[in-house]
Amino acid sequence: MSTPFTLIEGGLAGAVTLRAELRHPSSLREPEVEAWRSLMARALEPSVYADPDFTLTMAQHLADGQTLALLLVWQDGLRTPILRGVLPLRLPARQGLAGRARLWRLPLAGSAEAAVDADHAAAVLRAALDHLRRSPLRLVDLHWPDLRPDSALAVALGEVAGSTGRRLAVADQAELPAPAPAPLTLPAGRTSLERVRDPVRLRDAVEHFLVLDARRGPDSLLADPATATAFRVVTRRFARRRQAWVDLVRRDGEVVAAAVHLATGRHDTIWRQAGLCLAQGPAPAPAPRIEAVVTVEAAGAAHPKPERTGLRRLMRLRA
Repeated sequence: MSTPFTLIEGGLAGAVTLRAELRHPSSLREPEVEAWRSLMARALEPSVYADPDFTLTMAQHLADGQTLALLLVWQDGLRTPILRGVLPLRLPARQGLAGRARLWRLPLAGSAEAAVDADHAAAVLRAALDHLRRSPLRLVDLHWPDLRPDSALAVALGEVAGSTGRRLAVADQAELPAPAPAPLTLPAGRTSLERVRDPVRLRDAVEHFLVLDARRGPDSLLADPATATAFRVVTRRFARRRQAWVDLVRRDGEVVAAAVHLATGRHDTIWRQAGLCLAQGPAPAPAPRIEAVVTVEAAGAAHPKPERTGLRRLMRLRA
């Protein structure tokens, strides 16, 4: 099922038609994944965690029985459709009861991420909410955590809620506990830094990282086989695109610290760090975050008759 939404662009003679659909993550074909990668270059708030190589890997290996779906918003193009938005959602587990859709807080990212076209942000969010309203899933509202108060996405969500008469509740979000600081005592000797970019050599560098990370004990990546597999798959997929690298710090030849970098375009992100902390100083204060809940139902909207679609099968699928 797809829900059409028409956007009148200022200064243009025609109208842009957006349509939305809910898809199970495993159902995406390679052309759709490529369209998602192209969207990342136009994203309002680029994030490596909203990249398909990250999100789809988490859905494949770390869904933990949750009912997941991707809310895709398309624009019909002259030759092929253009993907304008991707919202990874966690849907209510129980069928037939009114519930809440939530932006999925991605494992190994610690935040909920969405890819929304910067030139069509408000229209994409409106099309997404309209589709959720028309779906047979009986959704009441959409919960969106991990928003920065001054972010463009938060502004666009407020604009859509105001223009459609939807209720929007915003609350401060509790901060996640800070990780324990790494020890600062370094062994005596000569220190060197190596940046590994080659995809073949990067596999060994990732294993060096995992060995260091294993010293954290039960909280380490290797303590859970599924988590370790997801970590390896993400780095391998980004490495194929030359968008992953590992910094290795050696003291007298022994690796004592490591950092894994991921990038989408020009946006370099230090994904994970392990081993000894090589710089001492105050930790930066975490940026304030808010969580928003917007009703799916627009003011004065008629209740549409649910359509018979493949969504009933989607609800039965467990990622």
